[in-house]
Amino acid sequence: MSVHELSNRAVRAAGTSQGSPIIIMAYAGSGADQLRSILSEFPELACTQRTGILPLCHNAVTTWQTVDGGVGGGFSPIAAASLRALSSSLMTAILAYRGGKRWCEFTSGVTAAAQSFTLICPEARFLVAYCRADTAVRTIISSSRWGLEGPEFAPFVSAHPSSPVAALASYWAAHTAQQLEFEQAHPESCHRVRVEDLTANAAQAQLGVIDFLGLDCRDISPSFSQDAARNWHAGQDAPVPGLPIDRIPAALLARVNELHRSLDYSPVTTAGDDRVASCE
Repeated sequence: MSVHELSNRAVRAAGTSQGSPIIIMAYAGSGADQLRSILSEFPELACTQRTGILPLCHNAVTTWQTVDGGVGGGFSPIAAASLRALSSSLMTAILAYRGGKRWCEFTSGVTAAAQSFTLICPEARFLVAYCRADTAVRTIISSSRWGLEGPEFAPFVSAHPSSPVAALASYWAAHTAQQLEFEQAHPESCHRVRVEDLTANAAQAQLGVIDFLGLDCRDISPSFSQDAARNWHAGQDAPVPGLPIDRIPAALLARVNELHRSLDYSPVTTAGDDRVASCE
């Protein structure tokens, strides 16, 4: 059954979520591009990427908490009004420039900023994207032609200077743990998306996203679900090299596999027979 045939249920499920901002929480290699392909099909959404709005709001929240004395982590009425005006004006400007009725932001590695944003916009909806650690590591390495560069990877490379695989495994574990903690703290506002589910059962996974966000499917192509599934399955059966886990410290590998269990993934092994698709 296609997503289009089930769209009425998604429309009915909109409720109070309709019109609320959407934040996609992801990290390098976690498959955000596939979610972007899905959500960009909806004309009601104004999709942006790393605008800096969440970090800006986070800084504003921490500043106001300092000014207010940080009592109970709350805000004074003037702080609440100021913060709401800040976020609303920025979202209004995005909608005016890009069209659409609802802001949808793709962001990376800003769990603390997302936490602050829930204080300003408690109605916000969060899609939390994940990918297997070994697949994410291979994806990042294959796309990093000149090595691991940039502040996102710097602390992990410093901790594991002789092993890019260990550095990326540590990066994956840190970001995955933070996202899982955020999910647990905000269960009603979050929807987990494993990129592997988008390839294994595209229609069902897409419907889960659509239901959660309350999106209207009436204006998208009826063949969207089938086309997406066909495109994302391409190359999935090609063999992939195993991850050299001998380059990952035992304690770190144990942590990775502990997080894999939390996400219902099989353990990371040395074999290349898991045949997982690239996430991005």
